[in-house]
Amino acid sequence: MTAHYYPQDLAEALQACWPAAAAPLPAPAVLTDFISVLYQASLLFEEGRAVEANVALATAAQLEARPVALTDFHFVRFGTPRAYNEQELRRLSPAVQPPGSLLAVEASGQELRIWGMLFSEHVWDRGGDGPRLVPSAAPPALLVQVSGPGSLVFYYGAQRLLTLQRGRIEGHGFLQFPRAWGNNRFLENHLLAGGLLGPAPLSLLHEELMVQFTLYMQRRALAGTRDGGHGGLVVLVPTARVPELLGTDKLLRPKYPLQAAGAGPRFPLLVQAIVRRLLARGEATWEALQQAQDTEVLALTARIERFAAYLAGMTAVDGALVLTQQVEIVGFGVEIQASQLPLDQVYRALNVEGTELQPVAVDHGGTRHRAAYRVCLAAPDCLAIVVSQDGGVQFVHNQEGRVVFWDQLSF
Repeated sequence: MTAHYYPQDLAEALQACWPAAAAPLPAPAVLTDFISVLYQASLLFEEGRAVEANVALATAAQLEARPVALTDFHFVRFGTPRAYNEQELRRLSPAVQPPGSLLAVEASGQELRIWGMLFSEHVWDRGGDGPRLVPSAAPPALLVQVSGPGSLVFYYGAQRLLTLQRGRIEGHGFLQFPRAWGNNRFLENHLLAGGLLGPAPLSLLHEELMVQFTLYMQRRALAGTRDGGHGGLVVLVPTARVPELLGTDKLLRPKYPLQAAGAGPRFPLLVQAIVRRLLARGEATWEALQQAQDTEVLALTARIERFAAYLAGMTAVDGALVLTQQVEIVGFGVEIQASQLPLDQVYRALNVEGTELQPVAVDHGGTRHRAAYRVCLAAPDCLAIVVSQDGGVQFVHNQEGRVVFWDQLSF
């Protein structure tokens, strides 16, 4: 039986993982009330759209005491604090949908109230995605992202602590599924560098850089698909297997097959340009990229962001977007021709290692989910990613002959 979590459970879990060096959270009853209102607001609609918002639990004095850390934020106060309830959050949610904007809530005794809003020029919750155009420090307080019905992500500053999704809480973030289940799926990444980092096998630091480049691109493309309000299906195929799997009479039938033109595949070229620049500046590691303020590196990273937006647009076309494991576009509008394969049951992974599995009927999801299950059954070395219209993300792979999926957290 699946256990579901309620505001009191969330408050206790949050207290348990709250950083010791941080300012203490409010009393359990107040924290429970804070979470309960957020949850109820997430179930509402404003102008026909599900409520999405970012909220900070902090007083103005707490924020003003950290002027150096908050140089890239500014905040405004309401002339009169507003009541903290789900309807007020619903009405104010359009003003704080951008990732760098937050409603400011404070506890006064046993009462919570909305006292203002915070604004930033950067995306504070990207979890270490690449270099930032503006040096950033998220407010040192409890931040919550309301990302859909019943979906809440809790942070201390920019540090993700736990996520509530579909009635369950998890303590991990977006990276853990592809890293924990990525065995033999990132072996091609050393080719992305075009030999700039030396022959394979790469050093651990260089291998980390290549893996993170691929995950970074996936995250940005999937975020664009989700933010576009449409669903999508992405299939990652080993490069050497493309001729065998793609064609009018094969497993993957593309309506719009593509070939790289000009100098070559776009993403590897951008990666190589960034690596070349990092090497020229002394260090080609993911940490160096995250901290980079070099204008050329930032410009190249912005091009990767735009490329991710192109991929997100392709997912809006009916059918799957098929990529190689080096993120080379193979085709989109791809039909999965595997309906004849018998498949009655799939498995939900309950942990990132995939050692705890829960049997689920194959028809529990929509058409995209069933297509993802069948492609992974027919081609065990492929990885499928499904983005639902409600914003949920599911990773699917073949694990020792079983089709296993992971309900991914928000990102």
